[in-house]
Amino acid sequence: MSATPRLISETDAERDRRLGERHMTILRVGKLVKQGSQQLCLIRNISSGGLMAHVYAPHAIGDRVEIELKSDERLVGEVIWVKDGHVGVRFDGAVEVSDILTHRPGVDGRKSRAPRLDVTCRARLKVGEDRYRVQIRDISQGGVKVEIDEALDADSDVLVSVDGLAPIKGVVRWWRDGVAGIAFLRSIPFDALTGWLETHCTGAIGSEGVE
Repeated sequence: MSATPRLISETDAERDRRLGERHMTILRVGKLVKQGSQQLCLIRNISSGGLMAHVYAPHAIGDRVEIELKSDERLVGEVIWVKDGHVGVRFDGAVEVSDILTHRPGVDGRKSRAPRLDVTCRARLKVGEDRYRVQIRDISQGGVKVEIDEALDADSDVLVSVDGLAPIKGVVRWWRDGVAGIAFLRSIPFDALTGWLETHCTGAIGSEGVE
């Protein structure tokens, strides 16, 4: 379950100062969720009160959105402006920016991951000389989760092939109950992943599923 970043208690005067403060410029991949649909976005700047992001689907002023920069934290807010493929989002409450940008272990001790998108599409998996047809559950630039009945040994080298993407080398991190977590040896380029999400699988805003 995603955690909510720590909110800052503030007075009206502090809130006025916050709305006028300078944003911190960053370039960070995020996951934007709107009415159950998902997409990747690029966070351009952020402050305790909101952020600006480059988006790849239509949005309107007043849209309620949730944004993840890390897999275990979700920022909730409202779109307050839209211009040239960018949106401004105002958070429901002030947040601690340093907490958002720092990768710290979660309550269960696991390291925060880059946000993953829940998708539904098929892939091919090569493990040694064995080949399998698998179903993708979620994907990020750095890894993928797949459904596979065959037990896979941790640290096994694999090759993941998905229509629309170049074959990706990876390593099995874990397998349990018919699901495997695979870390890619090289991250998928952002533009390649967003383009694939829009045209080759279900689960992302504006995407269409293929068999």
